[in-house]
Amino acid sequence: MENRYLTGFALFLQHRGVVYGALARMAVPRSDNNYDDLVHDGMLLYVDYYVKYREPLSTPEAVLKFNRLAGYFIYKTLISRAKDLHRRQQIAFTVDTDSLAKNEPDSAFLASDRLQTNNLITLLYTALTPIERQVLLLRFFDQLKDIEIANQLAISHQRVGRIRKQIIIKYQALLTQQLT
Repeated sequence: MENRYLTGFALFLQHRGVVYGALARMAVPRSDNNYDDLVHDGMLLYVDYYVKYREPLSTPEAVLKFNRLAGYFIYKTLISRAKDLHRRQQIAFTVDTDSLAKNEPDSAFLASDRLQTNNLITLLYTALTPIERQVLLLRFFDQLKDIEIANQLAISHQRVGRIRKQIIIKYQALLTQQLT
């Protein structure tokens, strides 16, 4: 396996333009502060893609096909990472509702509604199993995708989906119980 990584790195050194092309397609200027990091990430993605690639690269046409696919893979992966980073940065910027409440008249917020929602969330949290609690925290507070949660908890993403459905069922049951 180590030999495949060395061969992939040697191929990368011959075809660095694939990574530079992916960055150009992303419209990342060379003067960008993160440019060198993105080049390094692109290199790692290129070598990883080579290790997973099954077709032999015995002809120039096969190498050209591989480089086109690798360039597209690098571009899509780096774009996805940039979107995730942007999304997480936006989520990190939260508004403090307590400071907003001080500026607004008392009629703007119904404290009883907020208190009731907080109590319902507390009841839900106590009713959940430990794995359901972890999924709840990672999904709704850290805003991770199912696949990211699955990787972090070492379970399948289908299992994460089933756990989320269980959480929703328990939440609906508590909500109907509160309303009656």
